[in-house]
Amino acid sequence: MRDLVEIVRRANDAFNRRDVDAWMSFFSPDIVYRPVPRFPDSQERQGLNAMRRWMEEWHDAWADDYTTQAESIREYGDVVIALLRFTGHAKASGVEVAGGIFEVYRFREGKIASLEDFTERAEALKAAGLAE
Repeated sequence: MRDLVEIVRRANDAFNRRDVDAWMSFFSPDIVYRPVPRFPDSQERQGLNAMRRWMEEWHDAWADDYTTQAESIREYGDVVIALLRFTGHAKASGVEVAGGIFEVYRFREGKIASLEDFTERAEALKAAGLAE
């Protein structure tokens, strides 16, 4: 029996450790990532190479204190919704950020096949085909 919640937790831990190879191991080869549409960097990424480049660029932009902490992770069949809280400083400007984001994970054969970000819980539930 696979534990999808544990996969999300371990992927988040690898992200926080900045362990690109470990983080990449959780994704299917055709992973699709959709950031929050109204965020400045809202470009959809497809495939492992695009995800690797995204992670490297992300960590290049943020100081070592940038982390995400799972406040809540819930499984709904083959879908997991996680509320991640983030904090940190931008390297270039020193601006501090803090906030939360809902992530919708879809799985195929024990790997993350797609990941979508939302600012509102209701949007995440709707994207996952669930009601509040």
